[in-house]
Amino acid sequence: MNIILQLIRVFFLIGAFSFGGGMASMEVIRSRVVTDNAWLTDSEFTDIISISEMTPGPLGINIASFTGTRIAGIPGTLAATLSYCAAPLLIVMAMAWFYYRYREMDLVKGILKSLRPAVVAMILSSCLKLTGNAWWGGLKNISLPNTNIIAVCISLIFLVLIQKKKISPVPAILLSGLIGAFAYALTGIPA
Repeated sequence: MNIILQLIRVFFLIGAFSFGGGMASMEVIRSRVVTDNAWLTDSEFTDIISISEMTPGPLGINIASFTGTRIAGIPGTLAATLSYCAAPLLIVMAMAWFYYRYREMDLVKGILKSLRPAVVAMILSSCLKLTGNAWWGGLKNISLPNTNIIAVCISLIFLVLIQKKKISPVPAILLSGLIGAFAYALTGIPA
C-alpha cells in the first residue's frame, strides 16, 4: 500500500477512536505507530512525546506531524496531520448537533458520565508505559539493575515541584532536559 494512503488510514482511525485528549490517546497512537507499523521505536516515541509537550499544539497532532515527516516528508506530514484531524472534526460536529438537541435526556448524561473511567484508565496505561520506557527501557525490563537512576530522580523531583511549587509543565520539561543533559554527560551513563 502506498505509504501516504497508509498514513491517512492509520491516522484517520487514530483520530476517530482516540478519546480524552493527547495523554488519553497515547497508547492508541503508540500501538499503531510503534507496534503495528514500526514507524518509530519506543525510545523515539518517548522522545517525540517530550518534544511535543514543549511545542505549541495538541500532542496527537504533533506526533502525527512528526511521524508523517519521518516516513514521507512534507506530503507525509500533511497526510498524517490532516487525516488525524478529519475524523474528530466530523465526530465533534455530529456530537455537537446531537448534544444540543438531546442534552437534557438522562441517557445522554449517563453515557457522558460513564466515559470518565475509561479515559482515566487510558491515561494511566500511557503513564505506566512512558515511565517504564524512561526508567527501565521498557516495562519488560523492570529490575533494580536496569533502573535509570538519573531518570527516576529527575522525574520525582519535577513531580514534586509541579505539585508543590506549581511550576508550569513547559519550564519543567525544559529544565529537566537541561539537568538530564548535564547529569548524563557528567556521569557517562547512557540516556
